[in-house]
Amino acid sequence: MATEGTIQALISKRPELTRPKILEALEIERCNTSGLISDETLLRLIAAKHGVQVPQTKIHSCSLTISQLIPILNDATVVGRIVAVYPVRSFEGKQPGKYASLLIADGGGLLRVMLWNDKADLVESGELKAGRIARFVHSYTKEDRSGKTELHIGAKSIVEINPQDTDETSFPFIKKFSTKCRDITQAQSSIHLAGLVKEVFPSSAFTREDQSDGKILRFVLADDSGEVTVVAWNERAEELEPLLRKGAEICLVNAKAKSGANSGFEIHIDAGAYIDLPSRE
Repeated sequence: MATEGTIQALISKRPELTRPKILEALEIERCNTSGLISDETLLRLIAAKHGVQVPQTKIHSCSLTISQLIPILNDATVVGRIVAVYPVRSFEGKQPGKYASLLIADGGGLLRVMLWNDKADLVESGELKAGRIARFVHSYTKEDRSGKTELHIGAKSIVEINPQDTDETSFPFIKKFSTKCRDITQAQSSIHLAGLVKEVFPSSAFTREDQSDGKILRFVLADDSGEVTVVAWNERAEELEPLLRKGAEICLVNAKAKSGANSGFEIHIDAGAYIDLPSRE
């Protein structure tokens, strides 16, 4: 069995980890994951915690919620509602290619999804867009730079859009994860907000230290708890200026909360943020 091979590999590299200790740790992990992750995957997780890399074996596809994902799966199935879609980008190197990224949600949380090369075509074509349900089959997980798990969709992966056997009510929109204006109490590098545009101020241009031109646009976002000033920079200012109007609904994903005037906070949105402005369509 694959699990036995993993146990033996772990013992050979960490003799102090006896078989009873490993099985005890395995049982704890089973309880923590409610039995929804295979023993082989859990053993690899235990090995990683002890700095041991065991030979790679295929992990059978399993359907997991976002909260159950760990960064070592290589054949997983995940379903979620797309809440943000980022533009396709190209990269150079020995094997040039392209990628796109999404943010998806289920009842337990949010997850970044990376689509590589031909799978990024689904973003370019508009097939993958905010609001739709997507199932990602034969995907794999990695740990991002901040230590969070992210899902990767490669050549062998399958993407199913709006699968008929899913219950849409199980997959919330971004509003479920948004922060109320009154609850912004500290600087944050990633914050989601939803509300109405209360006021829009004229944009202004500025010159950076490298003498290149920049642009800034401010507006006020309000919800049922209060309001906050939003500062849009450069391409985001260009994008929003012709679309913003008083009373428009707007959702901001991955914005930044920074200290503002009068001991309050203001929200900044740049190229890393996603803007959903339904009223523009």
